[in-house]
Amino acid sequence: MRELKKLVLEDLNWSNIFPHYLDSRYLGDGKKRWWACPLCDGEETFRLYSPEKDPKGGWYCARCAKGGTGVRLIHEVTGKPYREIYYELETGNYNGGIPVEVARKVKPVPVRPEKSDEQKCRAMQVAWDGAGPVTAESPVWAYLASRIPGLQIEWIGKDVRYHLGMEYVDAWGKKQGKFPVMLLRARSPAGKPRRLHRTYLTADGAKVPFLTKKGKQRAKLEMSAPDGSFGSSVLLNTTRSRTLALVEGSETGFAVVARYQNRIEVRSLLNCGGLERADIRWDHYDHVIIYADRDRVDARHGYRPGEHHANILADRLRSLGKRVSIVRSVVEGVDFCDVWAQQYKRRTQRYELATARRAMRDEARRRNLALADGSKVCRVV
Repeated sequence: MRELKKLVLEDLNWSNIFPHYLDSRYLGDGKKRWWACPLCDGEETFRLYSPEKDPKGGWYCARCAKGGTGVRLIHEVTGKPYREIYYELETGNYNGGIPVEVARKVKPVPVRPEKSDEQKCRAMQVAWDGAGPVTAESPVWAYLASRIPGLQIEWIGKDVRYHLGMEYVDAWGKKQGKFPVMLLRARSPAGKPRRLHRTYLTADGAKVPFLTKKGKQRAKLEMSAPDGSFGSSVLLNTTRSRTLALVEGSETGFAVVARYQNRIEVRSLLNCGGLERADIRWDHYDHVIIYADRDRVDARHGYRPGEHHANILADRLRSLGKRVSIVRSVVEGVDFCDVWAQQYKRRTQRYELATARRAMRDEARRRNLALADGSKVCRVV
């Protein structure tokens, strides 16, 4: 075989070469920065660099942690020897003239069998039985105490538990080990457990640092639930009352518990969709307070999801003759948990200022009394 001359990779037109070796799903559509990887199951982890950034056909996958030149990508995808790849690039006979659909068959993605409702309920019960009450020394209490000022541990309801360690599987299916978990058990109106929500924490009470494939926080997960469980609620505190506060997330709910010092009943629906479909014994309540998150406007639907679903629930409750109040944040992306933290801070500052003024008045009064007593002694002498 003749000796190959050295190719200058920068001179090659990689945008014309890659379609001969890669399926179109791995070439991107120009609208996204990241897309599916041809080497692994990453859905939004792969990208091809522009010629301006890397003229050698550069690429990178965040999940594989692999990258390099276009030659290496062709080698990784096809398994061809480098010598053969260089020969094809030199001669322009890309992939030997074989269409990419014939040359490389995409590996079928393994699909796990769907669990039955009975299996889902059993798995939730096993997780719940492995947990216990929230204690002052637990990471769960460290997490709640750091997020919700003024909250008392004795106010936390029985549907909130602390699990010593549950396996965390990241967005790419890789096991990351066991971590402490705050478990929230949602019940049906009849009191039957229907959903189990997990918040994964570190040993010192912070959320685990793992992210979704889109780079968002992924510490809160929910176990697979049986059909018909949407709308079940988590009783967050120990109080029963004719006034009911409804929230999406547990942090907002615990902030409401702290705000009212456990004087009203507070339930979490876990998300805005659950809030809209709230399935509760409404005859137990006279007044319902709905805390609506001020989410960013959904570009597709043209509304803020938190407020939209809260309004739908409010209309349904008013049709039942209930008194309904909706508490809205005025700042986008800020929920009542953040609002309460600021309110508590200002309340504490006012209390400390009032205490200091009272102490100054008491001290001045003592001094005046001492001066008055001293003057009386002088007159007697």
